[in-house]
Amino acid sequence: MRSRQLLVAAAFLVGSVSVFSACSDAQKPPQPKGAPPPAQQPVLAPTVTAQERQLYLDAARTSWNLVNRITEPSTGLARAHPNYSYITLWDVAGVIAANYVAHELGFINDATFDAHIGRILSTLSTVDLFDRAAFNRIYDAKTGRMVDNASKISNVGAGWSSVDLGRLLIWLRIIANKHPKYAPMASQVVKRIDMSKVLRDGYLQGVDVDPKTGKREIFTETEIGYQQYALTGFALWGARINPAGLDVRSDVREVNVLGVRLLTDSRGNDRVMSEPYIMLGLEPGYRSAELRREAGQVLAAQAARYQRTRIVTAPSEDAMPDPPWYFYYYSIYHRGKTFVVEGVGDNAYVERPRWISSKAAFGWNAVMPSAYTQLVLRTVQPASTASGWGSGVYEGTLRPTGVTSLNTAALIMESALYKIRGRPILSN
Repeated sequence: MRSRQLLVAAAFLVGSVSVFSACSDAQKPPQPKGAPPPAQQPVLAPTVTAQERQLYLDAARTSWNLVNRITEPSTGLARAHPNYSYITLWDVAGVIAANYVAHELGFINDATFDAHIGRILSTLSTVDLFDRAAFNRIYDAKTGRMVDNASKISNVGAGWSSVDLGRLLIWLRIIANKHPKYAPMASQVVKRIDMSKVLRDGYLQGVDVDPKTGKREIFTETEIGYQQYALTGFALWGARINPAGLDVRSDVREVNVLGVRLLTDSRGNDRVMSEPYIMLGLEPGYRSAELRREAGQVLAAQAARYQRTRIVTAPSEDAMPDPPWYFYYYSIYHRGKTFVVEGVGDNAYVERPRWISSKAAFGWNAVMPSAYTQLVLRTVQPASTASGWGSGVYEGTLRPTGVTSLNTAALIMESALYKIRGRPILSN
């Protein structure tokens, strides 16, 4: 989790972006006429109209055009943002996902796909590892060199995130299963990871390095949703995980968000976000009734906020043009607060920006479609630009935030493939 926020904050400190004003008390879109209250709406059948199919296809193509444009031919990796040369390991998985979806949807042919995936896997087979144990949090997209937490090329690196590693492992498994000729290369990449160091007692363990002092912080990554998502990646490659880590009912406590019961982690970081639940549905699929139910509760809490305030709600973590952080977590719940926005660092609470996330809109409407998710999807349409999809639109004003990113593009593309095929990407 920390790797993405550090990278994005640095990207916007050194890059130029257009800043839009965000306001949460302006006009709000009306509830669709004749629709029941969103929190009570049943999930719609997974049918796709021709219009919706085209909407997803167009969004995926626009997103692919961005990824293709910011990809470095020397490594096959893409920049996290058009004006920033670095990439987190999380987004390395996003590059693999984008290429896979582009091929599946017919945007690129076999030869182009083979060239791209071959280059990416070759890069992952040769880049330096942090402590020769795991992939570094951040790399230079053009050279494959490690980057530290001060956004400088480094021989030491920034540490590793087991959550990011888990996402990479899911996508390496997808490539290995769907394109068996790449299974040996994918396996070699996985073998580079020292599982005994990145997993402790079967749980996710991260390392963070202070670039000034060199001091290392070792911590367990326990955030609900992300833990289940990342451990799924490790399990797919036969790593020894703690089965309780996959159980969304383990090590949790219950909280009430606008009348909706949510589970949060009881051991440390109790943040509840949309993104891991969306990705679980899109990629491996919800592998237990409890996990699917909890994903539905996370979405229901957002619909409940709309029902109470008439503010269309679909929060996520996103790159934003708003100072001082330029990257914000918009959580459904964290540390006793509901629908809270935080910048980089501990207790960095802010009131704004508040936005409706593009990737959350496309993702939720793919995995759990309802009248409410369709409303959210319609609401974010102004975020589309000729150069890619921005992070979303501001609550209230519905003005586009701008800020295209690899992460947003990859999630929109995954959502399109799921929406069109009606099944998780990893499924047969």
